[in-house]
This record gives sequence, structure tokens and C-alpha cells, in this order.
Amino acid sequence: MPRRAKQKSWREFRPVSGRKKSNQIGRLELKRDRVTVIRNGLRLSREHVQYADSQAAPVLKWAGGKQWLAKAAPLFVPPKFGRYYEPFFGGGAMFFSLAPGRATVADRNEELVATYRAIRDDVEGIIRVLGGYRYNKNVYYKTRSLLTRAEHTAAARFIYLNRTCFNGLFRVNRTGRFNTPYGNYVNPTICNSDRLRAVSVSLKRVTLLAGDFERTTARAKAGDFAYFDPPYITGHKDNGFLKYNSRLFTWDDQQRLARWAAELKARGVHVLVSNADHRAVRALYPGFRVLKVSRRASIAGENTSRGQTSEILLSSYPILPTSRSRNGQK
Repeated sequence: MPRRAKQKSWREFRPVSGRKKSNQIGRLELKRDRVTVIRNGLRLSREHVQYADSQAAPVLKWAGGKQWLAKAAPLFVPPKFGRYYEPFFGGGAMFFSLAPGRATVADRNEELVATYRAIRDDVEGIIRVLGGYRYNKNVYYKTRSLLTRAEHTAAARFIYLNRTCFNGLFRVNRTGRFNTPYGNYVNPTICNSDRLRAVSVSLKRVTLLAGDFERTTARAKAGDFAYFDPPYITGHKDNGFLKYNSRLFTWDDQQRLARWAAELKARGVHVLVSNADHRAVRALYPGFRVLKVSRRASIAGENTSRGQTSEILLSSYPILPTSRSRNGQK
């Protein structure tokens, strides 16, 4: 475990009288291994926020993935919860960081879900196939053009293309065929056998579903925890930032997600939503707490467009602890 910096008590965060009431409770700044909390004019930094005791970590690169946010998870997850739900699973960074005892994870991308099922059920078969892949342009485009039916070979193909395509983007054409171009890397890791095996173990206690976020979280009940990380919007209509699959996550979907989050909140479910820091998004979540998160952008169409970006976390429960640790709670 990395050495942790000496830190002040969370008790420093006390309300400041006379301030205008707002549902924004503070701000997080994430830079490398340091998390800085800014609240009521106070700053508190922590190094190497502790993860759950788990070797599993994402095996896929995923646009919009939350590896950068997962390191701060102890600051904003409920101290205790029942079943964990994550219906926009993607690379699964938050799940692997939290390592919940019971979980239902899902995604609308059926190939992605099939890949995780194959990792869970036949990881050694996947490792054998991945061992035969080589990183070069001809192999990439040949592999991209071919389809395979066996579950473990299809999963190996998915992982290979993900690890070697441009920016790890999952993009399909009008017929639903993967068409992301080749990525130019220096010796990319195609097969991390130890990580694949750890992920296989962690998924054996999980219910994996393919489908819409409402259907896949319909059984959530009071005391459960649902984390929603939809494709982010860039305006009031269709999402232009992330081509999540052949169907865009529209503004209508954003509104539907907000209504569903409110319904789950009314049931007593702990709800956390990641989203773009946009006033139209904030307006969809009355009664939710807002935590602004600043970070360096990691995915963009052009390297020159990468830079600082702000996102928000919307929660139905209190976040930013005041005294007790939240590390490793399930």
C-alpha cells in the first residue's frame, strides 16, 4: 500500500453562516495521485485515497471511463449499501475499485456484456487466443473485418481491437459493424493475464445484463446503491461527445434518466449520477446534491483539444464525509 500523506480531519468542513443556499456542496480537483476537496472556502488534499482490497482493475479502455474518478470513491459512495447497480458499465472502473459483495452490472452494448461473460466463464481460453495476436496494422484490419462465433474467441477479438484501436473508442457503422481505425501505440499491452484472471474472479459474484438502464435497475430497493454514468451531453439535444453504440443517448434519454433517478431516490435507493457540468443537466435533478469535479480530459477527437474539464456528481444522499472513513465499506 503506498504511503499516505498526513492529513487533517474531515471535521474541518463546517457550514459557513450567511451563505446563500445552494445544492452544490463543494468541488473535487483530481490530479495524478492527489485528490483536493474544496468546500466552504477550505482546501484539503489527500494522497493515494485507498481502494477496496481487490486486485481486479479494468481490462478495457473505454471512452468516458472513470478510472480517474474511482480513486476518490471513498469520498462519495454511501458508507453502507446492499446490492450495487451499475447500468452503464463500460470499463467498470468504479465497480472494480469498490469491489462490492453483491452487484448487478449492465450495458446496452451487447458485445461488451458478452465479453465480460466470457471473461467470467472461460478466461483461460481468452488468454490463449490473445497470446496469438500481434500488434500491427494488417493484423488489426484483418481481425476487425472477421467475425467469430465462439464466445471466448469473440471476446479475445473484442479485447484485441479495444486495446489497439484509436483511443479505445467503440464505434460502429450503420450496419452495426465495428469501424474504429487503427491506433498508433508503442508496444501496447494486449493480454494482461493476471488482470484478466482477477477480473474473472470478481465477476463470478455478479449478475451481468444487457439492456436499458431502467430495466436493468428495476429491482433496486431501499438501501441499495445505483451508480449511473451515461454518455455525456454537449447541448440540449443529441450527445455528440461519445458514440456509445449505434444509438445515441439523446436529451430525451437524459430526461428519462433524471426521472428514473428521482423514482429510485423515492424508494430509498442511494443514487449517484455522473454527468456533464451543464446548467440544463443540473436543472434535471432538483433535490440532488451537486459535487463539481475538475480533471484533465483524457479522451478527445484531437490531442490538441485535451485540457481541463469539469464534470459533476449528483447524489441523493450526503457526500464528502465529515468524520468517519468510508474506505472498504460494502
